[in-house]
Amino acid sequence: MVRQVILLLTIVCCASASIDHKQITGLNKLLGLGDKAYATCNIVLFTELVQYEEANANCKKFNLGAGLGEEGRLATVDDEEKNHDLMALLEQAYPIVELNEDNKSPWTSEKWVWSGLRKTKKTDVVGLKRGDYDPLDWEWADGSHPLDFQRWFNFDNPKKAQPDQYSLKYGKKSSSDKKCDEKPRCYQNQMRINHDGLWDDTFKQLEHPYACDYQGKYVLSKEQLKWVDAKEACEEAGLHLAKIRSNEEVEEMLAAMVHFLGPVEELTEDNEWVDTNWLWVGGSDAGEEGTWVWTDGELVLPQEGSDWVFPWHEKKGNDNGSRKLRKKGGQDALSFSRWGEFDDSHIDNMETMRPFACQCPEDVGLHIH
Repeated sequence: MVRQVILLLTIVCCASASIDHKQITGLNKLLGLGDKAYATCNIVLFTELVQYEEANANCKKFNLGAGLGEEGRLATVDDEEKNHDLMALLEQAYPIVELNEDNKSPWTSEKWVWSGLRKTKKTDVVGLKRGDYDPLDWEWADGSHPLDFQRWFNFDNPKKAQPDQYSLKYGKKSSSDKKCDEKPRCYQNQMRINHDGLWDDTFKQLEHPYACDYQGKYVLSKEQLKWVDAKEACEEAGLHLAKIRSNEEVEEMLAAMVHFLGPVEELTEDNEWVDTNWLWVGGSDAGEEGTWVWTDGELVLPQEGSDWVFPWHEKKGNDNGSRKLRKKGGQDALSFSRWGEFDDSHIDNMETMRPFACQCPEDVGLHIH
């Protein structure tokens, strides 16, 4: 069963090219993450220390954005960007200076994080001779192999190169005092990554934080803000207010709302306009009345020839609210309901405070779309 840390997670993300600890800290503060998890647009790092099999099971159930019936997965760290992300997240969760001040050994649990690379062939090897390493024996959780990118610890040092495929007899302890619990031996068929982004093969009974691939693109905050403040909050975190441009994105946003805001209630006359049943997205017609654009200037409404029908709320919809409401500052901001409809609302009014949805920049390689 996935532990509560996953159920309470709020994802944060940013453009990896500019990721730094200050930004990660700001994102966590913005979305109330605390110290349970840290993330970029590519990876979520959970700070809980668990054995490999539990990490693998937890990530399989963390499938937001993966598609109906699809599983989540431990992180595939197959390029420098994702490797850098994971280094930054591990450093934020467990600063190396603090660990070293406590005289922690290089192999202590908090100095490594589980990834999705494991050995699937020749899994009973006792010690690896120089030249015996074959990347096709190793497989990422997405089914690929570490062919063009690898960062094995001391890979170019014949005497200390990883993976070294060290093994333990049943009942013997590893360097972290964890006993081998499998007969006749335990093998180093899982991969972990350290603060320097270097890889090591190790035993599955060890306990480390773990990293999952994030397969969605929407980032929701429960904090209720005005539209203009929600826009600023997303931008300060390196994101932008979300865009929804197809039936598929409507369904993904609805799923994200359930995940982040809780189960949807049955629609009634009493709850239809409750603020928590709507959230801010990035559309606005403040520049020119009736011309709706996303925050990056892209037109909101489908263009001629599109087969997508924009789901305005039937009665309220585009500036169809009461005259009294329209006088409260103009209905120039786009909101989205838990039932999949859009409505225009007040862009800068303290009476209209809602949760909001940010989105990863589209020029960031998400690896999973």
